[in-house]
Amino acid sequence: MALFIGSLEAQYAGGVQLYQQGRLDEARRTFDQTLDRLLASRYDLRATPRLQAELNSLLDRIQALESDLLPAGGLNSVQAQATPLQRVPQVTFPLDAATRATLERASRKATAVQPPGALVLPINDRVLRYVHYFTTRGRASLVAGYQRGGRYKTMVDSIFRSYGVPTDLFYMAQLESDFNPRERNGGMWQFELSRAREYGLYRDHWVDERDDPRLETLAAARHLRDLHAEFGDWLLAMAAYNAGPGTVERAVARTGYADFWKLDALDALPRITRDYVPVVLAMALIARNPGQYGLGDLDPDPPRHLDVVHVTASLDLRLAAECAQVTVGDLQHLNPSLLEYLVPAGYHLDLPLGAATKFNEALSRVPPAYRITWRLHWVRRGDTWWRLSRRFHVAERRLAAVNHLSLRTRPVPGTPLALPLGGRMVIHDLEPRRR
Repeated sequence: MALFIGSLEAQYAGGVQLYQQGRLDEARRTFDQTLDRLLASRYDLRATPRLQAELNSLLDRIQALESDLLPAGGLNSVQAQATPLQRVPQVTFPLDAATRATLERASRKATAVQPPGALVLPINDRVLRYVHYFTTRGRASLVAGYQRGGRYKTMVDSIFRSYGVPTDLFYMAQLESDFNPRERNGGMWQFELSRAREYGLYRDHWVDERDDPRLETLAAARHLRDLHAEFGDWLLAMAAYNAGPGTVERAVARTGYADFWKLDALDALPRITRDYVPVVLAMALIARNPGQYGLGDLDPDPPRHLDVVHVTASLDLRLAAECAQVTVGDLQHLNPSLLEYLVPAGYHLDLPLGAATKFNEALSRVPPAYRITWRLHWVRRGDTWWRLSRRFHVAERRLAAVNHLSLRTRPVPGTPLALPLGGRMVIHDLEPRRR
C-alpha cells in the first residue's frame, strides 16, 4: 500500500509541476488520472482509512490549486485571447464612389422588407465601410460566426422578442464572443461579474452561470431593455452595453446630444465603442439578405435541441457521462457553465436529445450518497460477474449486491450496473442551482 500511495504522490507532483509551468489542461488531466487510479484501485476505501485519508488530502490540495485560479476560470478555463471586436480592424478610409453605390444598392434591397421586431438599420458610410470589410477581407470570419450562431438564434430571437429587444441585436453576441459560451470567462454575452450579479447570474467554484447560453441571454435581454428605457434609443443602448451606461451618460451630458451618430462624429465615446455599434449593424445588415452581398447559402449550424434533467444529488461528471452513454467532453460542450467535474445538486444538466430516459434509468442504480465516487458500466456481451470483478477490482458478491441482483443471474447486455469503486466523498453543502 505504501508503494501505491507513493506512486499516487509522484503522479500528483507531476501535475503540480505542469501547473507551475502554466500547462493547465495537462495538469487537470494528470490530477484526474491520479484520482481515477485511487478510486478504481482494488482497495475498499471505506475499510482502508489510510487510503481514504489520501483521497481527502489529494482533493484538498487540488481544490486549493484550483481556488488560486478561480478568478481566471479555474483549471478548465479557456486562455484569454483577443476579443472578436479587437480582431476587426478599424476601418477609417472612405469608400470609393463605385463601391459605395454598389453596397448601398445591395443594402437597400436587403432592407426593403422590415422583419417584425427588427431595427430600422441605417445605411451610412460608417456602416457601409464595415459591410465592405466583412464581404471582402473579413468574409471568412463573418461566415464562420454566422454558422455557429445558428445553434442559438432561435433561442435568442424568442427571448429578445419576449423582452421587446430588436432581434438584430443577436449579432452583438457574435462581436462579443463569436457565439462561444466559454469566450474569455464572460460567456456568450461577456458579462462582467458585477453586472452578472446585478442580473441574477452567479458564480462559485463549480458553476459560472454566465457561461450558460440561455441564462445569460435572459440577462442580456433584461439589461438591453433597461438601457433602452434609460436612453430611449437602441444605438445608445448598444453603446452603453459596450462602454457602460455611465460613459454614455457623461458623453450625452457633455455634448448635449442623445444621438449615437452625433457622439461618434464628435469623438465623444471611446474608439472601440464608436466601432462597436456600426460593426454590429453591418453584421445585421448583411444577415438580412446574404445573397445581395455575394455570400450565398451560409448553412448555419442547426439549433440545439436537448433533453434536460434536474440533478437532485451532486454527482461526478464522469458518472453522468457514463449514464448518458456519451463522453465527458460531450457533456462539457453541452454544459459550458460547469467549471469542474462535479455537477452540483439543483443543477439542470443538458443532455443530447433522447438521452434523458436512459440517463435516469442508469443513475437510479447509484445511491445518491455515492454519486461522487461510484461509477457505472453498461453490460456488454460476454460480461460475467467474474470478468467484471477482475476488471473493476470489486468482489463479485458485492458487485451483485449493490445492483440488487443474484450471482446466479448472468448480467444482461445493454443494462446498467453500478460500480462501487470508493467510499462516500464528503463535500460541502452546495447552494441549489436555478435555471
